[in-house]
Amino acid sequence: MSVIKQMDEKLANMIAAGEVVERPASIIKELVENSIDAQATIIDVYIKDIGIKEIKVVDNGIGLSKEDAKMAFLRHATSKITKESDLTRINTLGFRGEALAAILSVSKVTLKSRQKNNDGHFVKYVDSKIIDEGVASLNEGTEIIINDLFYNTPARLKYLKTEYSERNALINTFDKIALSNPNIKFSLTIDDKLVKQTLGNNDYYSLISQIYGTNLLKDIKEFEEEFSNIKIKGYLISPHFTRSNKNDITLFVNNRYVRNYNLTEAIIKGYSEFLMTNRFPLAIIFIEMDPYLTDVNIHPQKLTVKLSNESLLSYKLETTIKKILLTKDFKIAENIDIVDKTILKDEKYIKESLDFIYNDQQGTSNKDITFNEQKIPDMEYIGNLASTYLMFQNEKGLYLIDQHAAEERVNYEHYLNSIENFELVELNLLIPKELNITNKDKSFIKENENIFNQFKFYFDDNLNLLTQPNLILENDLDDTIIKMISLIENNEDFDFKVLLNELAKSISCKASIKANYKLSLLEVQSLLERLRQAKNPYTCPHGRPTIIHLTHYQIERMFKRVV
Repeated sequence: MSVIKQMDEKLANMIAAGEVVERPASIIKELVENSIDAQATIIDVYIKDIGIKEIKVVDNGIGLSKEDAKMAFLRHATSKITKESDLTRINTLGFRGEALAAILSVSKVTLKSRQKNNDGHFVKYVDSKIIDEGVASLNEGTEIIINDLFYNTPARLKYLKTEYSERNALINTFDKIALSNPNIKFSLTIDDKLVKQTLGNNDYYSLISQIYGTNLLKDIKEFEEEFSNIKIKGYLISPHFTRSNKNDITLFVNNRYVRNYNLTEAIIKGYSEFLMTNRFPLAIIFIEMDPYLTDVNIHPQKLTVKLSNESLLSYKLETTIKKILLTKDFKIAENIDIVDKTILKDEKYIKESLDFIYNDQQGTSNKDITFNEQKIPDMEYIGNLASTYLMFQNEKGLYLIDQHAAEERVNYEHYLNSIENFELVELNLLIPKELNITNKDKSFIKENENIFNQFKFYFDDNLNLLTQPNLILENDLDDTIIKMISLIENNEDFDFKVLLNELAKSISCKASIKANYKLSLLEVQSLLERLRQAKNPYTCPHGRPTIIHLTHYQIERMFKRVV
């Protein structure tokens, strides 16, 4: 008896939906791409309840005939490829014929369409079956409505992220598609509120302004490069604007938004001399090449692409960006360090390497405690190395103190104590300060304004800064706001204390002595004394050691005096 049976069409489509319809944003991508393929010049997207209740896409494209309106929902039904050789030269955004069938299997769908000089018609599906069809009144083009997403697969709903994350994914998807089509007028409406709109006037600077905000137009650099029949066009946002992730490095291959690790890394390396650690640039790169040299058929959502000559293309992209940035006189603002949240909690290795014992408890005695119960021993200053490392000696050997890490620890404990004890003081700005942030950042601040208010950040209706906390220098305001956005955004289980802690780290880093700065003897003694008073003088807030000890024995072994 055979145990292998062919799946019915509905079950096969539901499995395909798991690959194609990852979240509501996936549906936006597929539907809008179909509208673009249909030669639409106006595309309007409407969202209700982060797409679960309703997603509607309306376009003015060429429309569908009554017969095609039904055929479009059959699996692997497509007008875009007809023979095997078509797969090697794909010029459309959609081509596999899976998207509509997959969407249909996990939602209720209504499609309305009208072709030029024809009457409009509609077809309505529930449970992948037509329940109604007939004549519809609408302008030339197509309107498709997705209702009750995942109504028949409720387990899928629990894998959706927070409302903010899903909403952000919808906006990001919309942004990527809009950026690749400056000639199309787009609009995005979420819960009856217009969120984004582009003019479709083929002006790319205007488009960037509409997507990211006018601030990003400052010092933007456009370039074009061509080699081996490959054209690269890019818009490099000033290194003054950075992000905590790679999401705003946007790549298009033949006008298709794609993800490609090697090309993304090439862009980051091109910016590397201008960015601090763990900060990433904003860049928009278009690559135009023969479709025969690309393979977009390796990912269900067509997001990943394989390219011929990828190594050469990556190298060319990196060197071109470096050359352009090095010849551009950017006014670069120093960025706040975004640190690894994996903090070294066990500091024993540092204490052991220092080879001395201390006791934190007041009024206790221990005959093994030396150096008058000091956490850092008495030692003699003998000079500095590279104007960065302070050198000390005593009978136990040589000590090196990283002057930046040491002061960062001292400042961190001071600022953390000030913040935790709510010693923040509100300072009114003489003139409202326009922040160098994107429109997305502004929306985030608006939605989380109460959190920013707790830190004495108050804004006017245009999100210009009216007040600031006393602990932060005016030059550091932009970086501090961006830091706060990143922390709140990436921590869905937001803990106020976590933000306090991370903010104290950032402030202390900014205020600390930098490397290659030679301290006077008085400054060295002051720093050492302040470090001695720290609760934990052995590491900076990021877990790096502040002090390293080389014993006489270790030094003698290096010189082969002992074996």
